[in-house]
Amino acid sequence: MKNPMERLEKWLEVNLPEVYADLAQGCPEAAVSEFESLVGRAFPQSLKDLYSAHDGQKGEADTGPFYGLMFLPLADAKRHWARWNSMVDQSSAEEMKTAGALSKSATPGAIKEVYANKYWIPFAYDSAGNHLGVDLDPGESGTFGQVINFGRDENEKFVVGSSLATFLDWMADQLDSGNSNIHDEDDGGRSFNMKTPKTFHFLDAVPELFASQRGT
Repeated sequence: MKNPMERLEKWLEVNLPEVYADLAQGCPEAAVSEFESLVGRAFPQSLKDLYSAHDGQKGEADTGPFYGLMFLPLADAKRHWARWNSMVDQSSAEEMKTAGALSKSATPGAIKEVYANKYWIPFAYDSAGNHLGVDLDPGESGTFGQVINFGRDENEKFVVGSSLATFLDWMADQLDSGNSNIHDEDDGGRSFNMKTPKTFHFLDAVPELFASQRGT
């Protein structure tokens, strides 16, 4: 079993031990396979490896390992996926067209320009309807298994990693270079964000971080 989060874990253990301690033990292979069968499309190995290493977070930490985004347990990932899937199944083509009127792929053709897609598998969550997820249904110029932003407020979508492993390596590189901002909050918890660009929310930083994708 490979652990694609190993580099990130080492950083968390030193800098955010409460988040490191909040990572749950891996979930059974059968549980991942069950979710995969429910979706009806094969999962990339890096997604399987991620959940084999950790079944998300236990829910005791105030922040998540992905620049504050929470790492969804498999059951929660399945629940969020089911909501998006239900929206697609229960909406007419015209309703989905209207919902996706503002949807845009920063790189033309990389991500399907729709509001919701039953083959976007969420693994990270901002607690406000937005995700990082693995794309099992990319656009004609995209890559199967690429990591994208999507959700209620994510009209413009970016490829934040050509694979889950690539995204995690990118993030570990950012952290190793010192690009982190850990802030003590009034309630005794700690927030975890980027230093540059300075934003409260990682998904707000994505358009600036990956601006070079626009129109390419």
